[in-house]
Amino acid sequence: MVQAISNEQTFVTNLELFVSKADKFIKTYYSGINQEKHVREIVRELQNLVSDTDLQQLEIEYQNYRERADLFSDCDDTSWF
Repeated sequence: MVQAISNEQTFVTNLELFVSKADKFIKTYYSGINQEKHVREIVRELQNLVSDTDLQQLEIEYQNYRERADLFSDCDDTSWF
């Protein structure tokens, strides 16, 4: 059975993405190649990650909204009495 993605799963996925970006930054920093270009690249990647996270959260919230709206419309469409 397919289950909906929970908020916890989304959080863990985003955390894993963040850790992978942070790992890349740490490796670059400690390799001695700490140039401004690399720092800007890391900051840009983190900003993209934040944008992706915001979009994913909006998609989840919209999906929840649509499911509730569908349930309410089903209740309105059928008479229980």
